[in-house]
Amino acid sequence: MAQAEPTTVPPPRAGCPLCGAAERERLFTHDGWPIARCPGCSLVYVDAAVDREALEAIYGRDYYQGDVFADYLGEREIRVESARGRVAQIARVAPGGTLLDVGCAAGFFLHAAAERYEVTGVEVSAFASAYAREEFGQRVFTGEIFDAPLADAEFDVVTMWDVIEHLADPAAVMAEVARVTRPGGLVVLTTGDVRGPLAARGLERWNLMTPPAHLSFFSPGTLERLLNAAGFELERLLADGIVSPRPRLGGPLVRAAAGALGIGNVMTVYARRADDARPHPLRSRLPLRLRRRSHAGAA
Repeated sequence: MAQAEPTTVPPPRAGCPLCGAAERERLFTHDGWPIARCPGCSLVYVDAAVDREALEAIYGRDYYQGDVFADYLGEREIRVESARGRVAQIARVAPGGTLLDVGCAAGFFLHAAAERYEVTGVEVSAFASAYAREEFGQRVFTGEIFDAPLADAEFDVVTMWDVIEHLADPAAVMAEVARVTRPGGLVVLTTGDVRGPLAARGLERWNLMTPPAHLSFFSPGTLERLLNAAGFELERLLADGIVSPRPRLGGPLVRAAAGALGIGNVMTVYARRADDARPHPLRSRLPLRLRRRSHAGAA
């Protein structure tokens, strides 16, 4: 969905959100927002210094009831059931413990995850976070992860569903995620693939090119670089998702079909917190079946 053009164009960013490089290659302007690529790390991003107040203003009641989602709260049961599928997948490798959902929205995933984990959420939207607390009784903090009183190594699992692309400073957020994740703990996140088949048809027309709600557009390589810099080691990267305001298109069967056909526009990533995380750029691009085989050979 196209966003409204800015009445005034914010000043350019000081540097790349991933590597900090000042150099940038301007690609195009989308709905008045300048889109650039870093020549150093290849991250595609919105080259505008959007302040926190402006970003938080996006995610009010209208965002969930008309601007982006037709009736997000009315789809509660469908979304909770879809979340149970994600919880079941995570539980195969992390069967219990504490779980933090960063960008938890109205708490539908938290509600499903609470059947297996001790859950906490963080959400910038005052509207959505209040709903999660009032409807589900969950421990949910309003604001960014930096605002929440979270202890070092507090969580066994951290999830970030379609969140990293919304962040003004994804590197700083991932560093904070690393702080609150125990060594060996699991991070699971999803985000669009800027080098995927749908984006390749035309980046300006890509359905996830929606500034200023989306500020960074990751590829497998830039996402792995972000994770490694924060102290995470990539375990699994699958191009198996579809982002859509319709919850049924985010279900496990549709994701599996998209992955099999190679038409998904979203990556799902599993990574582990490690003190000596080392990049594996080749392995991150291998199909999962081959990556599992390479793990077995190294064991």
